[in-house]
Amino acid sequence: MQERTSLRKPCRFVGPQNKNPLPDFETVILSLNCCNAVREGLEGCLTMGNSCSRTKIRYRLAAITWHIIADFVASISVMIYIILQLCHSFVVCSSQSFIFMTCARLFHHAFINVQIRCTQLQYWSVFLLGSGFSYHPNIEYLHKAAVKKHAILFSIVVDAIMGNIVGLLLWNNLEAIHLWVSAVSSHITNYLLRSGCVWLMGVPAGFKLNTELAELIGMISLNAIQIWSTLSSFMNLVFGCAFIGLALSGILFGLTTSAAIFIDLLKIATMHISALHWLISFLYSQQIQALTSLWRLFRGQKWNPLRKRLDSFDYTVNEHVVGSLLFIPVLLLLPTTTIFYIFFTIMNSTINLFCVTVEITISLLHATPYAELFLWIFTKGRFPSGIWFEVVKSGKILNDPSACSVTSVIRSSMHDRSDQINTSEQTNSIFFLHSNFANIGQILDPFIGKVFSGFSFSFIQKKIYGMLSGQRMTDSLRIHLPPTLPWINLSFREYWRVCHDAVLAFC
Repeated sequence: MQERTSLRKPCRFVGPQNKNPLPDFETVILSLNCCNAVREGLEGCLTMGNSCSRTKIRYRLAAITWHIIADFVASISVMIYIILQLCHSFVVCSSQSFIFMTCARLFHHAFINVQIRCTQLQYWSVFLLGSGFSYHPNIEYLHKAAVKKHAILFSIVVDAIMGNIVGLLLWNNLEAIHLWVSAVSSHITNYLLRSGCVWLMGVPAGFKLNTELAELIGMISLNAIQIWSTLSSFMNLVFGCAFIGLALSGILFGLTTSAAIFIDLLKIATMHISALHWLISFLYSQQIQALTSLWRLFRGQKWNPLRKRLDSFDYTVNEHVVGSLLFIPVLLLLPTTTIFYIFFTIMNSTINLFCVTVEITISLLHATPYAELFLWIFTKGRFPSGIWFEVVKSGKILNDPSACSVTSVIRSSMHDRSDQINTSEQTNSIFFLHSNFANIGQILDPFIGKVFSGFSFSFIQKKIYGMLSGQRMTDSLRIHLPPTLPWINLSFREYWRVCHDAVLAFC
C-alpha cells in the first residue's frame, strides 16, 4: 500500500490572506490616550473630592487667572492687528507713487524685515494653536510639529527682548551716540577721503602717474565729497531723528528690524563713496575692455558673442594702425585709473563688508531655533543622536540576582559583540541599549547651514573676478531669510477668538 505524500504547505508558505491583519495603530493609540485621559480625570476628581476646599479654590483661581491672561493677550493682539491692517491698507494705496518706490529702494532691507515681522505678529496665534491633531502615532512628527508650533513665538519674544535692550540703550544715549557718529563721519571725510584723494593726485608710494588724469579724477572726487559734506551738515536734524527712529524700531519690532534700518542708513550716509566707486569702476572697466579688444585685434582674433568663444578674423591694415594708436595711450593711462580704483574699492568694500556682517547677524537671529534650544536645555532626551550597547557579563546562574556580579561594562559596536560573547568560559551576557544625546552644535548646524547656503567657491570666485575686472557687483548676498506669509484678512472678533484659543491651548 503506497503512502500518500503530504501536500500540506509548511508554515512559512502560508499565504498572506491567512495572516492576521496588522492592527490599526492610530486607533489603538487614540484609545489608550482616551483611557489615560479618563483615568487621570477620575483620579483628579477623587483627589479633589478627598482634598480640602482650599485646593478647589486654588484650581479655580488658576483657571480664572489664565482666562483673564488670555483675554488680555487677545485684546492686545487685536489692537496690534488693527494697526497692522491700517498700515497695510496705506501701503497698498500708495505703492504706485514715486515717493513710496524711492523709499522702498532706499530702505530695502528695512521693508523686508518689517514685512517679515508683521506677518509673524499676525501668525503667532495660528501657529501656536496648531492643527489640533495631537494623537499622531509618529513621535518624530510630534517633535517637529511642537518645535514649529513654538518657533515663531520664541523668535518674536527673543527678538523683542534684545530689541528693547538695544533700543533703550540707544534712547538713553542719543546725544552721545550722535556726537560720536558725527566725529567718526568727519574723520572719515577729512582724514581718509580728502587726504587720500590729495595724496593720489601727487606721487603715491613713488608711482609716477599721469598728472592731468590724476588731477581730473581727484578734483571730481573732492568736489563730490565737499558737496556731500555740505548737505550732511544741513541734515544733522534728520540724522538725529533717524537715531530716534532706530531706537523706536528696536523697541517696537525687535532687534532684526533695527539692524536692517541701520544697514539702510549706513548706505545712505556713504552714498557719495558708492557713487565715486561706481564712476571709477566704470572708467576702469571700459579701459580693461578696450585693452582686451585691442589685444585680440593684434592676435587676429574676435569674440563671438553667440557661441561665446574666440574666432579668427582678418583685420585690415587701417584697423591695425588705429588699434596701435589707441592701445598705447589707454595702456599708459591705466595705472592712474587703477590706483584710484583700488583706493575707492577698499573704502567701498569695507563698508559693504560691515553691512554684510550685519545681514548675516540678522539672518542668524531669524534662523536660530530658540524653541529647540529651550527644549534641549531642560529635556535633552528629546534629541537623540546615535545608540550604543552596554554589555554586562554575569555569572552562570542568571536567575539568581545575588549570584550576578558585573565584571565589565563595554561600549562596543555590533562586530565587537560576537567577540565578547564567544569566550572560553560560558557566561551569560546582558545587553542594554542606550542613546546618545545631541549637543548644541548638532542642533544648530542644519539651521546655520541654510544661512550660509549661498556661499560657495564659485560665488567667491565670481566676486573676485568682478572686482578685478571692474564690474559693478551687487552688495546684497541674498542671505536666507524667513518666508513672507500671506496677509491675514479676518474680522476683529474672529482674530480675537483665535488669539484667545491659542493662549488657552498654550497652557
